[in-house]
Amino acid sequence: MGSARRVLALLCALALTQSPPERVSVGAHLRNVEVINLEENSYFASFVLWVSWRGERDPTKGLRFVNLIEAWALTLAPVYDEPLTLPDGRRYQRFVGEGRFFHKFELASFPLDSQQIVLELEDAQRAETELVLEADPASGLSPDLRVPGWTVKGPVLEVSHVSYPGALGLPSDGAHSRVRFGVTLERPWRVFFITMFPPILLVMMCCWFIFFLRPIHVEARVGTAVTALLTIVFLQLAFTDDLPYLGTTVLLDQVFNFSYAIITAVLAECVVVMRWHDRAVAIETSLPAMPESERPGLDAERRAAREKFERIDSRSKWLFPVAYAVGCLAIVATHV
Repeated sequence: MGSARRVLALLCALALTQSPPERVSVGAHLRNVEVINLEENSYFASFVLWVSWRGERDPTKGLRFVNLIEAWALTLAPVYDEPLTLPDGRRYQRFVGEGRFFHKFELASFPLDSQQIVLELEDAQRAETELVLEADPASGLSPDLRVPGWTVKGPVLEVSHVSYPGALGLPSDGAHSRVRFGVTLERPWRVFFITMFPPILLVMMCCWFIFFLRPIHVEARVGTAVTALLTIVFLQLAFTDDLPYLGTTVLLDQVFNFSYAIITAVLAECVVVMRWHDRAVAIETSLPAMPESERPGLDAERRAAREKFERIDSRSKWLFPVAYAVGCLAIVATHV
């Protein structure tokens, strides 16, 4: 019983002597973003960074950007030769920096996608048991921040905890504290609905005019559908030329694929209509040579064939446009 009390007292003493982790406040002011490269998942950012802390040890020596590209090109100049001492006893240092960073862009909703442009900071020397990073709520964006081709939606301010497999070779090295500063960018809807989709819609409308041509105009019907198909192929190559290879389809690819399916269905409809039309013409041509007793039956078959292809064409005039509109709306809705 006495030994258990001594062990308990020892544990309590160790808990009391263990110092709490140092808390360091980090803030960032994003001034400019440019050279956004979707293929390389990279961008150039200009920013102001500040750090405040208590104690003599300078935590800025251990801070590192974990999403930095080309560390040799990073410019991070301290504003003050030595950290300032604030009235409340905290130490303070500010940096003006610019460099090239990366963040994996999610392009599944292209061209209605939104992306995060972030700076990720982590203390590379001390784990959370020794140092915890806190995001300064004063962090934000420059009021005149503009990114051509994108809409600035709002700042990104997050704190996370990262554990490395194997504790990086140190048994006592646990999770590390990480902060993320940045901005959320959205591609304007007009890029899709005013720039990209109207040419696609125009080609599909030209394909729709096939149903207003009589089946006797075989070359015109088939030629229009094939031309529409080739034009859609060229439009897809032009609109997705700047996208990296993803191994999957984005929203715009799905619209194009659905357009291919509709045009192929229009071609199939033309084949069916022309076969029924040819059957009606063949029966009509053979009628004069037939015996009088067989003519009523053949004439009825001719009328049935004519009614067949006329009914198919009449229904296709509204069925294909409605199917295309519903399909495109469903594709867009799944990504919005």
